[in-house]
Amino acid sequence: MDSPALHLCHGDHCSEYVPPVRGVGWVLRWAAALAVLSASATILVAFGYELAAERTLAQAAAAGIREAALPRATGRSVERAVRRQLASFLDLDRMTKITLERNGWVVRGAIQRQAGDLVSLTLSAPGDAALPRWLHVLTLHQRAATTLRIDERIGQSR
Repeated sequence: MDSPALHLCHGDHCSEYVPPVRGVGWVLRWAAALAVLSASATILVAFGYELAAERTLAQAAAAGIREAALPRATGRSVERAVRRQLASFLDLDRMTKITLERNGWVVRGAIQRQAGDLVSLTLSAPGDAALPRWLHVLTLHQRAATTLRIDERIGQSR
């Protein structure tokens, strides 16, 4: 079905204008384009949140290692220092697993360290902990866990 033509007249000169017809195909092409743009935007936003979470985990690990270097540090005080740093970022403080080791052994109480000991702090958080609730709905696949490990040799400067 052809669309009606418009007759435009200006003085003695008349012209015919046929407006473009936008059918189902045009609507479907634009709907597909908008779906692709929306999916791309969702992926980019999720990636941005994951980068921010990784940076927050790195800052928390650094705070934990600084706490572990203190003379009366315990595994509990290191965990509190890490959780304070993570508290401002969504569910990271609640969902992050913290492991403190001295020379490969997990530290539970006081860190009884000597010069030359290797103190390691490992933070592991599920990938979804970095995303806000509304983004959980939009991302359909499971995200890999983010794990960060920082090592410090006691009594040696960097």
